[in-house]
Amino acid sequence: MLEALIVLTGLGRLLTLLGLVVFFLTAIPLLVREPTRWQLVFFKVLANLAALTVLLEFVLRRPSWLHVSYGLISVLLLYSVSGLEPGGWFRKSLTKPLERVGQYFFWASFVGFLLWGRFIQTG
Repeated sequence: MLEALIVLTGLGRLLTLLGLVVFFLTAIPLLVREPTRWQLVFFKVLANLAALTVLLEFVLRRPSWLHVSYGLISVLLLYSVSGLEPGGWFRKSLTKPLERVGQYFFWASFVGFLLWGRFIQTG
């Protein structure tokens, strides 16, 4: 059982990293337009996968504070930006909602990729 959880954690690391790369490469047009429905869903799935991976990492072993901080910052970034979708929790909480959010998804995928890479390196 423990071996399966360890494999699942490693798979989560890899899938999140690959997902961020794929999203970043397909998100280049988001600098000038809004994300489509599949991009919003894909980004939300990436945020959930990253959160699950960080949680499993924390439960299975006691990682260093630097490793945990890279993981938590990347998860918080992905979750907050995924809340910018139309009707999303973060967009509703803003006093003046943003008109265009595509560029935030682009930059969040880029910065999230860099942070997730450091999360893997420090683990």
